[in-house]
Amino acid sequence: MARSVKKTNKKSARVAAKSKATARSAKSAMKKAAKTAKTSKPAARKKPTRKIDPLNTKQYRSVTPNLSVSNIQRAMNFYTTVFGFKVRQVMDTPGGIVHAELNLRDTTLMLSPESREQNNLSANSIGNTPITLYVLVEDVDDVFNKAVQSGSPVLMPVMDMFWGDRCGLVADPDGNKWMIATHKSEPTEAEMAEAMRQMQQSLQADAGSAAAAGSR
Repeated sequence: MARSVKKTNKKSARVAAKSKATARSAKSAMKKAAKTAKTSKPAARKKPTRKIDPLNTKQYRSVTPNLSVSNIQRAMNFYTTVFGFKVRQVMDTPGGIVHAELNLRDTTLMLSPESREQNNLSANSIGNTPITLYVLVEDVDDVFNKAVQSGSPVLMPVMDMFWGDRCGLVADPDGNKWMIATHKSEPTEAEMAEAMRQMQQSLQADAGSAAAAGSR
């Protein structure tokens, strides 16, 4: 019986010693962790990055025309009065306007000042332009007349075209060509071909009449 008690006492002593060692180890680990927390800097919070649309579809469509004009303010007045553009942005400086943007429905038109030093010339300075801007409006005759009243030279009177639009061609104050159009019908391919044939015949007849008049 005495032996059994002795063995139990030894086992209890070992367990108690092990518990004390574990407690000391845990206490030491806690002190070390606390010391490390005091000396280490808190991790910097990352700012959330805003995703940028590389195509900037909120502001622009696939292609945006940029016209060089001799007087941006005059050009803006013409485009807003005649075509109904709305001014969206103007970058004005002590030296004058260096950039402007106008909107017409889903289209943006950029304007930049003419600069001979940078070879940035208007159509009038070049003497012509290979570009015609095709603008669709509700009433081509009304808009065409507004352009003419604003001083635009008529390059082609308003007429019904074989593809179904009624169009007229004018130049703006800087010499840019604008084809003003209203969609009037949707002909079939056969109807377009016939209308084009009749138009060509009419143009040839007009050219023949003009040549005959000039020879007299």
